[in-house]
Amino acid sequence: MTPFIEDDYLWPCAGRRPILIFVALIAGTLLFFNVFPWIDIAVSELFFKQRVCIATGKICGTFPLSSSPVFGPIRQLLQVTPVTLAVLLLLAITWRVVARRSLAHPFDRAGLAAVATMVISAGAIVNLILKEHWGRPRPYMTDLFGGPYPFVPAGHITEYCATNCSFVSGEAASSFWLVALATLTPRAYRTWALAAAFTVATGTSLLRVAFGGHYLSDVILGALLSLLIFTLLATGIRMLALRHTAQQKAGERLMN
Repeated sequence: MTPFIEDDYLWPCAGRRPILIFVALIAGTLLFFNVFPWIDIAVSELFFKQRVCIATGKICGTFPLSSSPVFGPIRQLLQVTPVTLAVLLLLAITWRVVARRSLAHPFDRAGLAAVATMVISAGAIVNLILKEHWGRPRPYMTDLFGGPYPFVPAGHITEYCATNCSFVSGEAASSFWLVALATLTPRAYRTWALAAAFTVATGTSLLRVAFGGHYLSDVILGALLSLLIFTLLATGIRMLALRHTAQQKAGERLMN
């Protein structure tokens, strides 16, 4: 592909290579957690405080961090932060576009790709399709952790959970959207912004595992899905921009 331009605000997420990488990672993650489903269980067990119910003899217990007075508010703050930033970004781009009467600036095009990623990945694909129709019970809903349903490996469609289920994590998808936001920073600071975004997003995702709301595979796949959608949109927008630039230059040569 044509080399990246300095102000395209999409590095390093645009291009065929990142698309292929994320597709391979999603396929590999699904395969890995189906071959080794016990890893999902083992990671969730780290945060589960087990006891035996005397009356039934079944496993009982809780995920103590889910009721923590410290981590609970932190999770709530992290949950709303990406959506709030996406709305503010959309308002800022709208103001810039209206003021300029143009969508030609690379920042605006990249910003729209970021906002669209939030709507498509966390909004439509994750919350409206996967979480509503795949039926994977959350960890606290399974008999391994005091619930009524059996454990279901990642990606398997079941009818145990009716709505707002475990596969995949919406908060992981929205928190890793911060990576898309980080690409809008100046190139001199982008590496640091990407590192900070990954750190915050990883912390947010691990809280969902610690609270018993998702398995490790749910948060990894939610994150990868969000990043894949952004790379697809970023690549498409960048290719259109480069094509438009090439057409402009060809027109200028004809005029001269």
